[in-house]
Amino acid sequence: MVYYVKQGRMPPTRHTYENRRKLLREELFGEESFDGSYSLLYHRNEPTRIKEIREVEKKDPGFGVRDVHTLVNTDLIRREGDFITGRKPLFGNDRLIISILKPSKGTTNFFRHGMRDQLIFVHHGDGSFRSIFGEMPFKSGDYIYVPKGTVYNLGNAEELEFLLIESRDNIGIPQRYLNRYGQIKEGVPYYSRDIRHPKLRVENHRKGEYFVYVDFDDRYVVETRDEHPFDLEGWDGYHFPFALNISQIMPIVGKIHQPPPVHETFSSKSFMVGTFLPRKYDFHEKAIPISYYHSNVDTDEFLYYSSGNFMSRKGVREGSITLHVRGMLHGPQPGTVENALGKSETNETAVMVESYERLGMSVLAKRLESKDYMKTWYA
Repeated sequence: MVYYVKQGRMPPTRHTYENRRKLLREELFGEESFDGSYSLLYHRNEPTRIKEIREVEKKDPGFGVRDVHTLVNTDLIRREGDFITGRKPLFGNDRLIISILKPSKGTTNFFRHGMRDQLIFVHHGDGSFRSIFGEMPFKSGDYIYVPKGTVYNLGNAEELEFLLIESRDNIGIPQRYLNRYGQIKEGVPYYSRDIRHPKLRVENHRKGEYFVYVDFDDRYVVETRDEHPFDLEGWDGYHFPFALNISQIMPIVGKIHQPPPVHETFSSKSFMVGTFLPRKYDFHEKAIPISYYHSNVDTDEFLYYSSGNFMSRKGVREGSITLHVRGMLHGPQPGTVENALGKSETNETAVMVESYERLGMSVLAKRLESKDYMKTWYA
């Protein structure tokens, strides 16, 4: 739940009608059956109207668990496909899949995930996220939250680059950031005003042939429709796509080193997402402004390095990914603690995913793996 939004035309009372000759088709769009957050969508056409369906098998990413730390450089992944077919899963388990998306072309087809919430991080580029809820411009540094079941299109997404997080469990604002009324509290990294939602544009689309790719993890069910899927006259509620730019996030700093949970941005039952951002460093006169050595007990730590200089890591570059597995000690590499002393700020930008279940590597990720990463702590 973010906040209440109302857009377009609808009856004054839910599940009633205004004009018997021009009935709107009411859809309850929500999660957790009828107990979670939801919105009510008012269609011109019956949303169940599907001309035909076909199935398209998806390639198994072949996730396999590794027991060593890993470095993968995603700049080696070539541009391919569109925003639907170009997704490259790199790490995952039953609850969570993390992919890189570098489309080489646009598409007029639509996408809907039938199984997973999605969190899209825009690494490079700008464009427009068009969904059944309306249009929402995006730019580099945006997180775009997409509830499962949302029909959308990223338009001409070529030359863009995304990190894609897909979750069987709901992704939301951390519960500890909310007061008992559901408002975002003071003292947390962002505020309700920083969150953007789609703006509904009521359009009369022509009849035609429209394809919606519905993702069921191992296959797509492709719907052929003769009415455009964006046919809403209005919607209201608390459940909808939204965007948050990292420039609006205010990092929390302290007199000594702050642990990773202070950088939390989104949470789920099986993982959390954090954002490391440019910020002032610790201000104790003898502070060591760099992380502890630690063994990640109970979590696998995924980091996507978006820009800047990540002080505790050597050998990473823009687009690099590290996976530090539970039970194996890691931390600053040789020389980085000494180099950090006296530093007053950092310009790093990185996305962290801490998974509470073990993350496997895909066949593609293993091909891109830097074989000597474990040796970077030995000098």
